[in-house]
Amino acid sequence: MNWEHDSEFAAAVAAAAFAIYTLEEAEEEYRRKIRKEFEKSKTEVRTRKEDRSAGSVRVTRSSSTKEVKDAELGHRAQDTFMPTRRPSRLASTRSMVSTDQREKANSTRSEVGESKVDSWEKAQLRKINKRYEKMKTKVLAWENEKKMEAKLHMERKKNELELRKSRNLQHYQINVERIDAIAGGAKAQVEEKRRSEEAEVKEKAKYMRRKGKNPVRCFCC
Repeated sequence: MNWEHDSEFAAAVAAAAFAIYTLEEAEEEYRRKIRKEFEKSKTEVRTRKEDRSAGSVRVTRSSSTKEVKDAELGHRAQDTFMPTRRPSRLASTRSMVSTDQREKANSTRSEVGESKVDSWEKAQLRKINKRYEKMKTKVLAWENEKKMEAKLHMERKKNELELRKSRNLQHYQINVERIDAIAGGAKAQVEEKRRSEEAEVKEKAKYMRRKGKNPVRCFCC
């Protein structure tokens, strides 16, 4: 019975340890997956940002080239009909302002995207921690319960052993008292018999002295 109890207890402990190890491995694997997805999303956001920046540069360069050509044609026409005037930089200024605005807008969208990813990652990690903390709490409760059962079992066995020891001691004391009584009675009988025989010998010796007789040799002993 004790062997079966110990086997069940060992199997339960092994199962709990394996469950904890499995949960920790699953948690680590899920975190690696989350980090991988996060890095992938950051790379995609960075790629989109670079593509948009490159497109803006191409559009700006194309617009600038077209504006330069138009300005040259206009200057040539003005040179034909009007005196030479200082060229205007209004178109270039507008192009630079437009490019800066587009870059700021792209940067803002990228920051918003990254902040959403950060919020999502934190929320997912909170859920994971909450779920696994609940599992670990259950395992800890099971551990405490089994330890308490083991302690109670040990205390019960200890009490049984102490009771058995007390009973054995009482039984020993009773046996010792009985042996002492028997031995004491036997010793008393032996002593009484010795005194009786000594008294008989002394009485015979006294009689022989009074009668002047010698003792008769006896070969019966």
